[in-house]
Amino acid sequence: MNVARTNEERFVISCESAGEADVRQKLSSGQYSENRTLWANSWLEQRESGKSDATRAEERSVLSRNSSHPSSGRALAGKLLFLFVALAGAILFLILR
Repeated sequence: MNVARTNEERFVISCESAGEADVRQKLSSGQYSENRTLWANSWLEQRESGKSDATRAEERSVLSRNSSHPSSGRALAGKLLFLFVALAGAILFLILR
C-alpha cells in the first residue's frame, strides 16, 4: 500500500539517503530552493541535537585538523606557478644570451 507523503517528508527521506555531508554541500552551494533550504536546515538541526557531545567534539577536531593543512589545490597551483616562472626565466636567458 502506498502512503501519501508531503513534499517535506519526501525531501527528508532523500536527505537521509544522501547523507549529511552531501546535504551540507548542496546547502552551501545554494542548490536548494527556499522551502528545501528550510527543510534541510531543520533536518540538520534534528541530526545535531541527536548527536552526543563526544561525537560533536570528534567532528570539530577532524574539521580543525583538515583546515590546518594547505589544500592540495593550492599546493598544485604553487608548483605550476614555480614551473611557469622557471620556464619563462630559461626562455629569457636563451633569448638574451
